[in-house]
Formats: sequence, C-alpha cells, structure tokens
Amino acid sequence: MNKIEAIKNVFGKFTGATLIGYSTAEIFFDLWEPWNDLPIRLEFNNGQIIAVAWSKFDDLWLSNDQSLPFDIYDSEVRWIENAFDDLNRLIGGVILSVSLGQDYLVWEGQEIPLDTHLIIETDQGVMDIFNALDENGYAYLPTRPLNLTLCVP
Repeated sequence: MNKIEAIKNVFGKFTGATLIGYSTAEIFFDLWEPWNDLPIRLEFNNGQIIAVAWSKFDDLWLSNDQSLPFDIYDSEVRWIENAFDDLNRLIGGVILSVSLGQDYLVWEGQEIPLDTHLIIETDQGVMDIFNALDENGYAYLPTRPLNLTLCVP
C-alpha cells in the first residue's frame, strides 16, 4: 500500500476529531532517554489513537492501535504524555487535513524528492512528523506549508 492510501485508511475518519494528547517513547539505558524510533501515539476525543513512525528511511508506518513497527525484545520502554511544549499547542485542536510533504536526498549531486513529512493541520496550527534519519522528528508549524500532497481533506 502506498503512503497516500495508508494515510487515507488510517486518518480518513479523523477529520473533525479533536487531538486530546499524544505519547512518545523513552528507553532505559543507564537512564531514561527519548526513543523516537518508536511511534508517536496521537489520542483523540473519540477514544481512538493513531500511531505514526518513520520506521525506515522513507517508509511511513501507521496504525490505529498500540502495535509497534518492529520488535523491541526485552527493551525497557515507558510512554511519556505530551512531552514537547511546542506540540502541546496543538492539544485541543480539531483535525482539518493530513498531507505528505517532501524533502530531498542529495545523491551524486542530484536532488531526489522523497515524501518524508506527515503534515497534520489543525485549527490551532500544524504538527509535522518527519523522518529524522530513521526515526521521528517533530515540529510545530503555525501554518500549513506549501507544495503538499493533500491526502485527507
């Protein structure tokens, strides 16, 4: 299934839903550290969740449950709620649209476009969940960027 179809399948019923929180993972190695390889779990006012991860270079992994994109074996993991001040501005926001955004890989002097941003527009701003070298990166944007592929209006 391509990314656009996957986004439609997972996010299709969430336009108009309210984001009430999110959780991100930490792993214990001598101390607790962020583990952004695991999904961000978005929680909505209808009791549903959506898990999002850039599990491989430009592979977008999505789920409507608490499954994981890979086995964590015996790793000690905990889930932290609402850990990023910038993203917390979006809590209480109504989902307006979900889009894919591009970035570029430079290979032998050529720019190769890749869909590596999941853009979730709310009435309180935009959440950008992007590929940060095989893990999730997160950003708050005040408005939706230009040149996106709209997946869920």
